[in-house]
Amino acid sequence: MDDFQKYLDKSLSTISFDDKKINDDFLEVDLEILYKSIINEIALTRKKLGISQKELSQRTGIPQANISKIENGTANPSLKLLIRLGQGLNKKIVIKFE
Repeated sequence: MDDFQKYLDKSLSTISFDDKKINDDFLEVDLEILYKSIINEIALTRKKLGISQKELSQRTGIPQANISKIENGTANPSLKLLIRLGQGLNKKIVIKFE
């Protein structure tokens, strides 16, 4: 199990939808951390595979400039866009509810 999956398992295990104490501020912060973790994992995977942003752009149809902004944290990608990036790296994003 990779570090990202361990992080997801730990983070999601503490969220209870029946718990009235969870508020929007908590969820916003947690979602920001989750997005940053996913983006970081995409960038690390791309580098491990030796794929340039330009090549990932060609694989996904996402402009290289946008990939750069996503990896640098200056863009907020949709889940759909993150899935496309994962597919370009022959990976899939899995969200589990247990």
